[in-house]
Amino acid sequence: MFKLIAKHPGAVIGAVIFHLLIVGLFFLSFDWTKKPEVADAGIPISLVSSDSLEPQANNVAEEESAKPSEKDLLKEQEIKETLKQEKLSQEKRAEEKKVETEKLAQETLEEENKQAEKTRKLEVLKLAALKAQNLKKENDAKVLEQQKLVKAQEQKQLEEKAALAEEQELAEKKAQEEVNEERKIAETKKLAEQKRTAEVEAKKRRADAAALAKKQSEEKKKIADEKANKEKAAEKERLAEKVAQEKAEKEAKRKAEEEKLAQEKRENEQAERLVKKKAKEKAAAKIAKAKAAKEKAEKDTAEKLAAKKAEYQRKWQEAQIKKKADAAAADAKQKSDAVAAARQISLEKERKGAQISWGSRVQKHVDRRWHPPPGTKGKQAKVKITISNSGFIANGINIQSCTGSVEFCSSVEEAFERSEPLPRPPGKYNFSKSDRTITFKMD
Repeated sequence: MFKLIAKHPGAVIGAVIFHLLIVGLFFLSFDWTKKPEVADAGIPISLVSSDSLEPQANNVAEEESAKPSEKDLLKEQEIKETLKQEKLSQEKRAEEKKVETEKLAQETLEEENKQAEKTRKLEVLKLAALKAQNLKKENDAKVLEQQKLVKAQEQKQLEEKAALAEEQELAEKKAQEEVNEERKIAETKKLAEQKRTAEVEAKKRRADAAALAKKQSEEKKKIADEKANKEKAAEKERLAEKVAQEKAEKEAKRKAEEEKLAQEKRENEQAERLVKKKAKEKAAAKIAKAKAAKEKAEKDTAEKLAAKKAEYQRKWQEAQIKKKADAAAADAKQKSDAVAAARQISLEKERKGAQISWGSRVQKHVDRRWHPPPGTKGKQAKVKITISNSGFIANGINIQSCTGSVEFCSSVEEAFERSEPLPRPPGKYNFSKSDRTITFKMD
């Protein structure tokens, strides 16, 4: 285990980093901030996007048929002074509500920024954990590939050793067969020599038997001749000399044949020793040749393996350098994208906050110039207008709904007409027409 750790320290470090990141994600997943309590501002304003509004029926025929009379207008002028003080107090309360609304919007924006920062950190940690996991998988794949390569090389070496052993065994077997063949030849020669020696000995025994029989016959004849005639003594002596001479010749011939057989035997033994020595030398030469071929094959295999290892190491180092460069580029791109996204979110929030603040200023501007008739408490009107960049109302005043009397609805429309020019939209954000279309709730 420790050898494996020492061989692959990168995988161990990657695994440790991966577990640390998981612990960090688990720790940061808790919501440590206290959720802000949102109070009911009770602000009589509702900013609604133009895309989300549902058109409501506007009783235009009723408004045209119920236009205020001159008497009602005079009465309205008389009441305006009476309600001026009340209007001022209402404006003060509305101003306080607007301040509270802006404060609440600012707090909400800060909370959203905190949440966005927390989300970004979690995403960075998740990405780092994913990178560590991918690094661990790549290291494991490399370890597995190296193990497969080592196993394949060991299998190849075993096959080469088996082939070499088989070749050596065949060479030894062939050399043994040659030695056996030469031994058979030598044994055949030896048997022929023994047969020849036996024949010589048999011939010698026959000669000795003949000589012995002849001698006995001569002795008998000699006794008979001695008894019969002394005159033949000299002839017998000559005959005995002749027999002795023949015997001496036969003995000399026998010794010469024995010497010849001994010489042939020595020559055969020397030839057999020479054959055995030659066979041994030939077998030793084959073994040495096989050993040299084996050493050469092992040397070639080692050189090829070293070359493959060097090539693999070079490719692996190049891949590591490329991977680090790609990771650095990806990390830089991710950081750049994260900064751009955070900047875009911040700009959108700032734009939204500016739109809300501008809508509040428009509402405040219109409320200061609105003089609703008495007895309209609880009545409501919803007005939708589009404000141009110069602060004037474009495309007219659209009263979407009105629950009060005709005088109340007319006062709402007149309030917007008297309020022109309205506060201009912030030129910094270049609001579109939909951004400059606002729905006001008048009550």
